[in-house]
Amino acid sequence: MGWMAPVAITLVAAALLVGAVWYAASRVDRMHRRVENGWASLQLQLTRRASVALALAHEQLWDPVTSMVVAEAARAALEAPPQGSEHSELSAVLRAATGDAAQVAADLAVPEREPLLRELGAAWYRAVLARRFLNDAVTMTVRLRSRRLVRWLHLAGRAPLPQTCDIDDAPSEGLASP
Repeated sequence: MGWMAPVAITLVAAALLVGAVWYAASRVDRMHRRVENGWASLQLQLTRRASVALALAHEQLWDPVTSMVVAEAARAALEAPPQGSEHSELSAVLRAATGDAAQVAADLAVPEREPLLRELGAAWYRAVLARRFLNDAVTMTVRLRSRRLVRWLHLAGRAPLPQTCDIDDAPSEGLASP
């Protein structure tokens, strides 16, 4: 009876330690998957915004020069990775093109322009949300990976440390978000 108590305590402590390591490893894995999903979602929303901007440029919503500049910026953004500067350039071009709220309101009064402008506003809003969710996931993952247990036992494996996405995606004042 005297030798069973230390063995039982050792087994319980070992089980608790294995459980804590397993929980931490699965949490690190979940957070890395969340970051990957965040990048995919951001890419999807940025592609959607660029596609709508390209469609608006082809609808000749603006003067020919502005339409051409918007189309070129949208094409460049469609080919760029999510962290590319082309998305910031598209944001700046779209803000310049749709910056006047009174003009956007007048354009919304034209029936064929209304759906595309509303879709651009919705796509822009979703892109902003996707970037925020991604950056939150990256921040939580970095914080989790900085814990001692995760570092000492290398629970993140060889996965690179995730990076935030810093693009200029401030929406235009003229476009209302949904």
